[in-house]
Amino acid sequence: MVANLCPRRVKIGRKVGTALNVRDVSSEYCQLAKGVTLQRLDRYDRQTQSWLEVLVEDRHATPADTAAARIDIADWFRALPVRDRRIAGALAVGNSTKDVARRFRLSPGRISQKRREYHDSWRRFQGEDPIGAMPGETAA
Repeated sequence: MVANLCPRRVKIGRKVGTALNVRDVSSEYCQLAKGVTLQRLDRYDRQTQSWLEVLVEDRHATPADTAAARIDIADWFRALPVRDRRIAGALAVGNSTKDVARRFRLSPGRISQKRREYHDSWRRFQGEDPIGAMPGETAA
């Protein structure tokens, strides 16, 4: 009985010793049961030889908002020096501070500083108040 049951359960996506969860879109069981497919949010651009992260659309954003965001992100990246563009890109696709530090031969502390600089740079690019400014104050 058990010898017949196990192969059938594995065939429908159940792992040995794990519970079935049809609500977890990352589980194979849910994917098989509901016909769900997962897609990556990044892709490799062979022309530029770099990874590009797909901008996830907010259901409240209009197509114009999404298009403007894509243009703004591309313009902001182009305004960065080449090395900063590479560091910011490595951070943007989810690499850890430690991995980026190792890749660019910098300390993890310096990468954390760079992350803050990129954040502040993005906020200035968007015309937002700098971090730490109180309402009504201007940046020095």
